[in-house]
Amino acid sequence: MSRSQAKNSFTGSQMRKELRKNSVKLIGGAIDESPMAYKDIHKVMAAQTDLVDILGTFTPKIVRMDRAK
Repeated sequence: MSRSQAKNSFTGSQMRKELRKNSVKLIGGAIDESPMAYKDIHKVMAAQTDLVDILGTFTPKIVRMDRAK
């Protein structure tokens, strides 16, 4: 979703809860970069099977974003 949609759809509390649930430490960032605003990566990759070969996956534990504005 767009950054403005994310700002209007989620709260900081929801974002922090999602990050805690996945054991991710966020450095910087704002609600418009909330994990819930992004498409499901598994669905995205499944739709691209004819274009890509998955060589590996990773699960981030620390994410550095721009400072909240």
